[in-house]
Amino acid sequence: MSNRRWVSFLIYGLDLAILITLDQLVKIWAVNNLQNQPVRPLIRGFLQLTYLENTGAAFGFLAGFGGSNILLTVVKLIIIAAAFMYFVKLPAEPRFTLLRIPLVLMVAGGIGNLIDRMRVGFVIDMFEFMFINFPVFNMADIYVTIGSFSFVLMVIFVVKDAPLFGAKTPNANS
Repeated sequence: MSNRRWVSFLIYGLDLAILITLDQLVKIWAVNNLQNQPVRPLIRGFLQLTYLENTGAAFGFLAGFGGSNILLTVVKLIIIAAAFMYFVKLPAEPRFTLLRIPLVLMVAGGIGNLIDRMRVGFVIDMFEFMFINFPVFNMADIYVTIGSFSFVLMVIFVVKDAPLFGAKTPNANS
C-alpha cells in the first residue's frame, strides 16, 4: 500500500474518531443535563431536547424484545465490518472519495450507537422534531442517515461504476 493511501486512511481514521467522540460527548451531556428533566426547546416549535433510552433498533423497532440487545449488537458489528471492508477495498482513485466519506459517517454512527448498547444496554437519544411525528434521535443516527442517503445518491448519480460487493471496476488500481 502506498504512503499516500496510508495517509488517506489515517485522515479518515481521525475523522472517524472525531465523529464518534462528538457523538459520545453529546450523549454524556444529555445524561448529565436532560435525564429526569423536562424537555428543553432548542429551536422553538421545531426542535427540542428530550432524553430517551432506546432499547430497540432504529425508531424503537424491537424495543422490549428479549434478546434484542445481543441480536442488535451482532447485526451492527456485521454491518460495521462490511462497511469497513468495502471502504478498504475501494480503488485508490480520488473519485472514490465520494464513497468513502459516507462510509465513514455510517461506520461512525454505527460505532457510536454500538458503544452505548455495549456500555449501558441501550442507545441514548435526545433530539426530537416538534413539527412532525418523528422518533427521538441522536448524533450517530444523523451520521448513519446522511451517510446512507449520500452513499446511495453517489452510487446512482456520480460514481456509477463503483464496485459493489466485491466486483472490480475495469480501471481499479488498488
